[in-house]
Amino acid sequence: MTQSSNTARELRLPDFVGVGPGRTGTTWLHEVLKGHVNLPAGIKETDFFTTNYNKGIEWYADHFRDADRIRPTGEINPYFGFPEAAERIAIHIPRCKIICTFRNPVERIYSAYKLWRHYTLTNDPLDVFLVKVPQIIEVTRYATHLPDYRARFGNDRVLVLLNDDLRADPQAYLDRVCDFIGIERYPVPASAAAGEPINSINDLPRFPRAARRARKFMHWLEDKQAYATTNFLEQAGAWKLAFGGGPKFPPLDPAIEARLHELMRPEIDALEQMIGRDLSAWKSPRAKSSRAPAGASAAQGK
Repeated sequence: MTQSSNTARELRLPDFVGVGPGRTGTTWLHEVLKGHVNLPAGIKETDFFTTNYNKGIEWYADHFRDADRIRPTGEINPYFGFPEAAERIAIHIPRCKIICTFRNPVERIYSAYKLWRHYTLTNDPLDVFLVKVPQIIEVTRYATHLPDYRARFGNDRVLVLLNDDLRADPQAYLDRVCDFIGIERYPVPASAAAGEPINSINDLPRFPRAARRARKFMHWLEDKQAYATTNFLEQAGAWKLAFGGGPKFPPLDPAIEARLHELMRPEIDALEQMIGRDLSAWKSPRAKSSRAPAGASAAQGK
């Protein structure tokens, strides 16, 4: 499907997109931006530039139908690592600002695996899962995909944020986002001030069969754009009840952790050079190296 950017400009489309990838603090960012920018109506992630692209740009723009013309409009959606998404964003909103949120790659990979297990999307052990779903590692190749966004949108329109900084100083992290998207700085809400993951996954479903039925129902509601029902069930605790309550996830197996660190080391080394940050804390298990990346350069995000 193709659509000219001229037509897109007649629609209300995002001024910025937080492309993720997922499990890097995207939910935290979405929640703290609520009320300060225009976000999609009723849902956090439209997945338009990936799985829902065939629904058309008008379908996407309809999610911003209530957006005012005063505040910036945006979406926080994990499009990072999907080259077709970067291309489509550039076609429809070429002046869009891009926010990339990066996390220790090994932590992100294990967190993504836990999410899949939590929602009964896989029952495979991690090593088997990563072979079957290579996209999990692919979207964690930050240095591989960051240059594509910078080339399409310009260095000054691509902001790179590190999850380590969110944990260390949530206010400074949010301030950088506010400055980038062009809104006044404001205090981080008390509920998010600790910088801890809002959407952390710690346990498996107590009843996997019921969880699978709940997942299919949840996706059916989203496909029908029954966002109000989905949100009501979430607020009522239905999804938490359906997908949690079972055994807790154990720490990542040290042998697998070591292999993942070795696999991702070239990406980390390359990213260091791209953003001018010391990422040595990402190069070995946190138990051995707990120091957060330091020394943000003036070139960060540019």
